[in-house]
Amino acid sequence: MSPPPSAGWEPGYTVAKSLLVPWLATSFKWHFEGLEHLPGSGPGLIACNHVSIFDPLAIAYAIDANGRRPRFLGKASLFRAPVVGWVLRTAGQIRVDRGTASAPSSLSMAEEALENGEIVVIFPEGTTTVADDLSPLEPKTGIARLALATGLPVIPCATWGGQWIWSYHLGFKPGFGKDVWVRFGAPVSFDEYGGTGRDPDAWRAVAKLTMEEISVLLAGLKAAKPWETRPLPEKTKAKLRKKGKLK
Repeated sequence: MSPPPSAGWEPGYTVAKSLLVPWLATSFKWHFEGLEHLPGSGPGLIACNHVSIFDPLAIAYAIDANGRRPRFLGKASLFRAPVVGWVLRTAGQIRVDRGTASAPSSLSMAEEALENGEIVVIFPEGTTTVADDLSPLEPKTGIARLALATGLPVIPCATWGGQWIWSYHLGFKPGFGKDVWVRFGAPVSFDEYGGTGRDPDAWRAVAKLTMEEISVLLAGLKAAKPWETRPLPEKTKAKLRKKGKLK
């Protein structure tokens, strides 16, 4: 399990920021919207759609540009990778051991980060969509459980454009000058579900409502630059089946 998030110096974050920010800033055409919805200080719980492998970089860049440091919940396999794993572990990111007895502890760590006034980002779908039309997957309940446990509103977020940079459908094609959108919406309160923090039905309802808010934000971005529906390459399908991400 990765260490609890810390407000102190985090070498992984420093290294990643020094290497990636210049590349991100000069290589792509950024469209940040709704930054006023991010808290200038104190906790913030953000839920975002997941259309590409590039998405975490896009969201992190937008949040960092607004003067805050994001904490992401990420799958355990990333934390075991030689270089990326070191960055994530020493940047205070939160490891999720899916399908294990320790999986719930990642939500406890996220809750602790929020209590410490951090920004926590969750992709409710739990993974990158592999749908031909990039339609969102059914949301997991982690975002709802965090929102109900902390009483915090959820800040919906939609990102678009990363699929043309790095995705299962097209591979890694960074290019230059490609458009990337990150749109934050107004915080959504789920006070009416107060006292239902242990109710799975409430979890599912809040998760569904969260994805609906994200979908509203996403609709306009899709219209700005439509995605041509395309199937995954056969080699990619084989790899994803091996990893259990595709049936």
